[in-house]
Formats: sequence, structure tokens, C-alpha cells
Amino acid sequence: MPALAQPLAALPEISPQARVLRDTLPGKAVLGAAGVTPAITELVDFNAPDWRRSARDMHELLAGNPGLAYAIVQAPRFDVKSVEAARIALAVLQMAPARFGEFYQALAEREGEIDGVKAVEAARDLGLDAFKVFRAANQPEITTSLTKAVEFSSALRLLSTPAYVIGNRLLSGYADLERKRALIAEVKG
Repeated sequence: MPALAQPLAALPEISPQARVLRDTLPGKAVLGAAGVTPAITELVDFNAPDWRRSARDMHELLAGNPGLAYAIVQAPRFDVKSVEAARIALAVLQMAPARFGEFYQALAEREGEIDGVKAVEAARDLGLDAFKVFRAANQPEITTSLTKAVEFSSALRLLSTPAYVIGNRLLSGYADLERKRALIAEVKG
């Protein structure tokens, strides 16, 4: 059976340490249904090859399921540009949590590599003060959030993104929309 066709129970279970980190992670954006434990936690790098497809999938999943919560964890792995963009994303989450989903989708619609400049432009396009976003992105709590995300990635033994924690199981590598729907249905089952 191909890896993508495996049922949820066949995917590797995350460690108890990874569960604690996931559940206490600062800087985790939770989109969708309020007060609901996220069925899926996605680790993202804005410059990973499949990030934009996964962002579109997330948008469609949330639009079609009002009871679903979907968590986003900044896990930059590619280069300094990815780290810059992750810092800006965390600042937007901190300053305007209700606008984070809109910011995230705006970034997904931008062409080319995403760096700090493009991320600040996306925040400014939403009406946020670019200087305040930049300043917030360089505060110690943002560094702490990124450090904790690295610890989480390490506990999961991840080498690349996207990766998904669905329930307490790990799926490494891009999963298409239908695969995500099937796995979420198993978790909610």
C-alpha cells in the first residue's frame, strides 16, 4: 500500500514529548472553529515547494467544515528569507490574531520567494503598521516561539515541510486535499 494511501493508524505516532510541545507551543496559529482542538497541525515554511498548495487546501477545508480547527506552526527550514517571513507571520499573529488567516492567504497568493519584505508588505496591505510589525517581529518572544517550533520539529524528527500532525500521528510531506479530508474524518470518526 503506498504511503499516501495508508490509514491514519498506520502513520507513525508522535512521542509524548512532541505531544506536550504541540499542545503548549507559543506562536501556533489556530484557524477555523473557536474553542475546538485542532484536528490537524501543519508545520510550514513559506518557501517549501508545496506550501502554497497546502495553504489553498487548508482554506478549502475550513470553508467546507465550520466545526474544524486547523493549526499552523512556523517551521522555517529553507533559508534566512524563510526565517524573516516566519518572524513577520508570528508578529502578525501576535498583533492581529483575528487577521492571521487573511494574512496567511495573502502570502500564499504572492509570487516567488517569500521573505521578510514580502511578508511586511502583506501585513501592510491588511492595514497593519509596517514599522510596528517589523519591530514586533524582532522581539524576544518571537525568537522564543521559533525556538520552540524547532524543538517541536526535532521531537518529530522532521527534515522538511510541509508536515502534518493529525490527531497524534505524523504525516511527513505534502498531502493533497482528499488525503487530508480522509485523515481528518478518521480523527473525528
